[in-house]
Amino acid sequence: MNLTWAAVIAALSANRALIQIANTPPAASEYLGGRFLPRVQMPDYDIDGGLMEVRSVMAGHVGMDSAYPQGSAIQLSTYGHKTAKLAQSIQLDEAPARNLQKLLTLAQAGQTTGRSVQDFMGEAGLNLYTKGIVQSLDDSAEYLTLQALTRGKIDWTFNGRRLQADYKVPAENRISLTGTNKLSGTTSGFWKAISDAEKIVKGSVGIVTSQKTLQTIIDNPVHRIQVVSDTYSPERNIRTVQVRRTQSLQADGNGGFVIGATGDQAQSTTIIGYGREGQIIDPTTPGETIGVQMAPDNVIAVIGRNTTGQLVSLSGTPIPEQALGYYHVAPTVEGTWRGEPLGRWGRLFTPEANPYQLVAEGVENGLPVIRNGKRLVIIESEA
Repeated sequence: MNLTWAAVIAALSANRALIQIANTPPAASEYLGGRFLPRVQMPDYDIDGGLMEVRSVMAGHVGMDSAYPQGSAIQLSTYGHKTAKLAQSIQLDEAPARNLQKLLTLAQAGQTTGRSVQDFMGEAGLNLYTKGIVQSLDDSAEYLTLQALTRGKIDWTFNGRRLQADYKVPAENRISLTGTNKLSGTTSGFWKAISDAEKIVKGSVGIVTSQKTLQTIIDNPVHRIQVVSDTYSPERNIRTVQVRRTQSLQADGNGGFVIGATGDQAQSTTIIGYGREGQIIDPTTPGETIGVQMAPDNVIAVIGRNTTGQLVSLSGTPIPEQALGYYHVAPTVEGTWRGEPLGRWGRLFTPEANPYQLVAEGVENGLPVIRNGKRLVIIESEA
């Protein structure tokens, strides 16, 4: 075979195409976090995060110059000041490599109509890069973002390192539903919690929960829910449901109905059920992966607007009010050395010792930042 991986990589990398792919934001139709904490490329690692506190607790040492962790899922590698360094290295596994070899043999023999050897090799390389590296980094950033929004904190341990971030969400912005007041309970406090949360954030721009919890809310007859509209994203990761709480009615004795209780008002809201899962390495079984939900069950995040404004103090002096936050993307040392712009860096390459092996690598320094925890209310329910 005259065509080498080096030639294929050169073609895929022309005009910095791989770098551009790595820095392309996730599809808004299937990823949710960017709606509320948009990705912002910054010139440094330091985070201006208001009251947030970031800590890293080392359970094992990994040097700054260590090779990227290998596997089929992203791992936390190390830190650059206050941002987390997410790194990934993955090679073309034996099984797909064998299948590719069969296709290449057929292509060389002219038995794959309209498909060349370069077509098959190019697709294999691009798939390894986009699925193994870019999506892996996207999923990890999304997982951290959803933890920030639904937990108000991050506590994530991988590769012997623990990332902790506490966004200092005020105690009054946390609502707990227990006993019969839980979401599936006979006196569920769902509607009151939503109403209270809306008042706290002064009007939400998103109410987010898991798809399982969304269905629990819809199925509980106590909520008296009428579904006004129900739509899914193309891959069904995001379900957006507009619901209405109907008024309680009782027979009037004349074949009609009247409102059952004075002050029993109709209520409506829109809830986003997020069903996306990411694959991570199972800490208990090396080499195996497990699925993790981006949005946890039995938690509802009521998210306020992400704009700045001014409050007026009693003295009449304007006081700046911070926006909700953003996802901080810092430079990568790897990209800087190669004269690349800010943001994520990645590459495809063949090891010198094994020119027939294909390896993809990628790295990003980033962390969700919540500057104004007052614009986030977290409703937690017993299962």
